Amino acid sequence: MGSFRRPLLAVLAAVAAALAVTGCVSMPSAGPVLSYPVSQETGGQNGQNLQFTTQLPGTGWTPQQMVSGFLIAAAANQDQVAREYLAPAERKRWNPSLTTTTYVYQTRPNVLNAAPQPTVPQPAGTDGKKGGGQPPSAVVQVTGKIQAILSTKDGTYAVPSPSGPNSSGPQYYTLVKTGGQWRISAAPSVLLLTQAQFADDYDLRNLYFFDPTDHYLVPDPVYVPLQASASTLTTRLVDYLKSPPGDWLAEGATETAFPPDAKVTATLADNLATVNVTGTISKAQRAQVASQLLWTLVGSGQAGSQVTSVVLIVNGKPFYPSGSTGNPVETQSQASYGPATGASAATAGQLVYYLDSAGDVYSNRVGVAGVAGKQTLVAKIGAGYGQIAVSQDGKYLAALRGQELYIGPIHGPLARQQGSGYTTLSWDPNDNLWTTTGTDEQIFVFRAGAALNSRQAKPIEVTVTSGANIVSADQFTALQIAPDGVRVAMILNADELSFGAIVWAPGRGPGLGSVRIQLSPFNVGDLTSGFDQVTWYGADNVITLGGPTSTLTEYPVNGGTPTSQMLDQTVQSITASPGQALIAGVTKDEMIEASNLTGAWAPIATSAGTPVKGISPTYPG
Repeated sequence: MGSFRRPLLAVLAAVAAALAVTGCVSMPSAGPVLSYPVSQETGGQNGQNLQFTTQLPGTGWTPQQMVSGFLIAAAANQDQVAREYLAPAERKRWNPSLTTTTYVYQTRPNVLNAAPQPTVPQPAGTDGKKGGGQPPSAVVQVTGKIQAILSTKDGTYAVPSPSGPNSSGPQYYTLVKTGGQWRISAAPSVLLLTQAQFADDYDLRNLYFFDPTDHYLVPDPVYVPLQASASTLTTRLVDYLKSPPGDWLAEGATETAFPPDAKVTATLADNLATVNVTGTISKAQRAQVASQLLWTLVGSGQAGSQVTSVVLIVNGKPFYPSGSTGNPVETQSQASYGPATGASAATAGQLVYYLDSAGDVYSNRVGVAGVAGKQTLVAKIGAGYGQIAVSQDGKYLAALRGQELYIGPIHGPLARQQGSGYTTLSWDPNDNLWTTTGTDEQIFVFRAGAALNSRQAKPIEVTVTSGANIVSADQFTALQIAPDGVRVAMILNADELSFGAIVWAPGRGPGLGSVRIQLSPFNVGDLTSGFDQVTWYGADNVITLGGPTSTLTEYPVNGGTPTSQMLDQTVQSITASPGQALIAGVTKDEMIEASNLTGAWAPIATSAGTPVKGISPTYPG
């Protein structure tokens, strides 16, 4: 078994599948990590047999061949083979589990040719004998434009600035002659990956952390090595939950329920993970910790047993989940907390809202096979409105008339808000309304509660950041907040789908103080038809409506394989909600629905077969 390395907290996507369904994937400044086989630059020997096959070093290999072979073995977790490329002293020092950084190159990294350095005579010793010479040495450079930098210590992921210090910095490998053969005497503590090796060695998992209000679990995608045993993987995943993530979901976006000074150990036997926590931990924290463990561990483990249940031991005493009747063994269905599932009000779970031509807002419970339930008049807002959004708790309504924004209680009246140019609407779970202003390149959020009651509210301008940099000169075409209120899906410049995490001012809470969106490293570009809309479809998936071809595509937020369907009629809008039917607005003010993206679409009609007329169908949120 190869050594266990920290999972890549970046989103390492299956880009080939995205190419098949969207026509083009572009990474203007960030994106899924692509890695390539190691190649050699002009002046080096061909070494093609070294590019994809891990093998022991051969007799008479050149310095660049040695470096190429070492990189391949190290990336493939073949640690014993990799050690054979090292000089004796470096072999003792080198520890792949202590690798600090993973570099991924935008193009194939180049292993440059090296000119061996001559032997340097040493001065005579005190006995008058002539000193020996230092063995011949050589320095090999590995260069290339860096696409991404991953810290294997804490999992942080960064896309370097084109002019930054890490944009194209080389890695240096020093070699010496040992027994007449070149061996590496000094290797950087970095790891270079190839696409094939990554696909063979890593698999996708989610860590789960809490939103700032401690209501929902938010998935944080990670990749873990397939070489790790189920027991080792369990131990490491538990260890990662002890601290908030170090990636785009950090810095106030999410938090962990584990006390900072707690000691945590984990074991796995017969599909049961037993986790011991020692330290000061409240009753509420115990239920939260148990939920984090269950959602993170259940199903994990590539080799051997899968985790199906968890026992939490706190200061030597078992934690009994609610309704356990004295049994400390807890399954995921018993978890007190889980990912957000959309509308928080039970009465609004399956309601869909829409406008008619007269400007009346209706709610409806759409049944199976496209048959509508009882249509209920919600509000009369008047003609001229083209888009509505209802808060998750069903209390508030937002509407666009042209590019003017109106907000108020669900039953009215609505008040026009400051500004103009608004293009999209989305509510978070705390009744904050988020909107974009398209070509004005701005995102605004309107506070919840009393400020939205029939009068103008002062909007908060949202800053968008990527790492330490503020994102500017981007047109925010559309925006949708995830049901957990932490993550956001955005369309930039009509051709790029991006994701981000909402970070409110420290200590103020959602809806208070300044706010920014920290972009995820994952984005997808569609330069063929572009993106028109985006809607959340589950805790970790979104669906986009693309261009004039009415193509619907489901994208996992973690960068997994997308799924597409091209409809045979013009789709004007799309709305989704976890566990509910997909509903699309089409021409002639009609609506169609399907049980899932690849299912059959049917017109929404009354029991008598009359089409239900409406535009801008939307689930709460």
